[in-house]
Order: sequence, then C-alpha cells, then structure tokens
Amino acid sequence: MLPFHFSRSSHMILHTEIFQFDPDIVGISCSGRFTMGTRLSETEALIHSLIEKGTRRLVLDLAHVDVVDSAGLGILMRVFGELNQRGGQFRIAGPGEHVRRLFEITHTASILPVDADLEISVKKLREPSGATGANA
Repeated sequence: MLPFHFSRSSHMILHTEIFQFDPDIVGISCSGRFTMGTRLSETEALIHSLIEKGTRRLVLDLAHVDVVDSAGLGILMRVFGELNQRGGQFRIAGPGEHVRRLFEITHTASILPVDADLEISVKKLREPSGATGANA
C-alpha cells in the first residue's frame, strides 16, 4: 500500500470510501476529522444503511483520521453494539496515537476491537469466530 498524504486543508473534512473485501466483509476508510458535524452524520447514516442492507462484518479504517471527538466515539460504540446485537463483527483498523489514547482514556479500548492495521482487521474478520469485543 502506498503512503497516503494530505494537505493541511484536507484534514478539516471527514472523507469516507467504501471497500468490499469479501462478499460479507465491508470496509470503510476514513480520513480527516471524525468529529461532530454534517460529514460525521452522513458517515453514520452510511454505516447504518450498510447494516440495514445486511452487512454483518465491518471494519472502519481510521489510519488517516487525526481526531475523534465524543460524537465520533459515540458512533463507534453504537455501531459496535448494533452489529454485536445482530450477530455481526466490527473492528477498527490503524488508529493513530491520538485516537488510541482517546480509547484508553475513555476505557473503550477494552470494548472496541482495535487492530494495528487494515490487513489484520480483515484477516480477523475472515476467521470463523463467534468472539466479539476487544479481546477477539
């Protein structure tokens, strides 16, 4: 995978891109700021739409996200809970140092399954497993 570079202005807006890794594994790559606002609401609606259409294995790639605020964290927790209730799996891939620290400070690191990178997340979603949560 090639390095991904942004100009300072592109960090201000949340950008998303959807990938279909397998017929039953969907990835959403985010860049910018995962913070309260219209783009975060649109991303939440997109994720909810994918779940309503049957997505049960979802990975959110945060490798290029600079900041997650309480609104963004709330969405991550809701997506985890909704997929868990539907028998699905949710993983977070590649969060940077600031985002990992947020997970630690808010004690969500013990709940949300976080992987070092997208490749590991997809590999774990491909494994036949009923386990969910941060230790899965």
